[in-house]
Amino acid sequence: MGIPGLLQFLKDAAEPISVRKYQGQAVAVDTYCWLHKGAFSCAEKLAKGEPTDQYVWYCMKFVDMLLTFGVRPILVFDGRNLPSKQEVEKARRERRTANLQKGRQLLREGKISEARECFTRSVSITPAMAHRLIKAARARGVDCIVAPYEADAQLAYLTKCHLAQAVITEDSDLLAFGCKKVILKMDKHGNGLEIDQNNLGRCRSLGNVFTEEKFRHMCILSGCDYLPSLHGIGLGKACKLLRLAKEPDILKMAQYLKMNLVVPEQYVEGFVRANNTFLYQLVFDPLGNKVVPLNPYPDHISVDTLTYAGRRFEEEIELQLAMGNLDIETLERIDDFNPHNSTTKALKGRSQSWTEPVGSTGPSIWSRAPPRAHPAGLSRQPAASSGASTLPKGKERRLEGLRSPCRELQMKRSREGRCLTRAHGLG
Repeated sequence: MGIPGLLQFLKDAAEPISVRKYQGQAVAVDTYCWLHKGAFSCAEKLAKGEPTDQYVWYCMKFVDMLLTFGVRPILVFDGRNLPSKQEVEKARRERRTANLQKGRQLLREGKISEARECFTRSVSITPAMAHRLIKAARARGVDCIVAPYEADAQLAYLTKCHLAQAVITEDSDLLAFGCKKVILKMDKHGNGLEIDQNNLGRCRSLGNVFTEEKFRHMCILSGCDYLPSLHGIGLGKACKLLRLAKEPDILKMAQYLKMNLVVPEQYVEGFVRANNTFLYQLVFDPLGNKVVPLNPYPDHISVDTLTYAGRRFEEEIELQLAMGNLDIETLERIDDFNPHNSTTKALKGRSQSWTEPVGSTGPSIWSRAPPRAHPAGLSRQPAASSGASTLPKGKERRLEGLRSPCRELQMKRSREGRCLTRAHGLG
């Protein structure tokens, strides 16, 4: 779903580009965006349970286009459902199921066009569908990685580690995760809109006091997948609040904005959780072959209190999930891919059309990771407790309390320049 209205809110920072700009570089792809669009074109077949690979070839047209331009794609896939989004995912499943049932009923009544609309709204990307695309992409020598949880955090991690120079997506959430360069609305010719974090200072609505941290807080207050907004609070009001007060007390939001608004204590707790989910969601580090948080944990936060941002499994299970060898729902083995012992080789030469094979160029994201032998069997027991999470001790109502982990992180990560600077109107 993303952040409602964020792209329009940041329109002054968007520039039209061609993805050719990244020739010789790597871009990370929010692959489920492509899969959903590809599935729309064969929604009726999927709804009827008829075999089709049309969605695979829809995605591969984009893959081959990038390869033809000399751009190395890294396909990132969603993993397991994030505990923070249980209610959101449940509501989405119910809507899809309702549309599927309605579509079948309309089809029985002979209302073909209405049925197709319902089938389109009922589309759900299954692990099996994602795996078919992984197999096709790897046949081209293209890197694929399955996130422990949401692809958004994994995409952000790849850019933070400089394994990718930009992200291709249709989801505005990526900006709240701290991605520096995001390419949106890319067509089959490689043309799209790019939002560079360095250009956010062009947005007059943001003013000149915003940091990456305040930008994230604004997105949370306006409503996101991890926390619905309070009635009457959108991007404009959230932005105004953070401009009016340096460290506003969320419970006093109505006073700052001069609104008739009641802020329940549960909302403040939800805000803390949403902020921590953006910061510390679990991702997979392909260089170290292990699961890590998107950002380092600060000393004052206990890892045991962050299970809503992802739960750990045994290291071998985490590795096999990341390589796409296990079903993300059942943890059953579905493949035996090993990047250090793969028979798939990148194809040489350039393609003259998307119907001709063209291979990936450049080093694999797995190439610097130490090889690990495949085990004979895998245990399916999680390594970490799945009990209910609690808020960090000493949680305060003021954003000052919420900002302290970010302030420490900014000091630790200052060399990597992870905060927006005043020079670009966001410091």
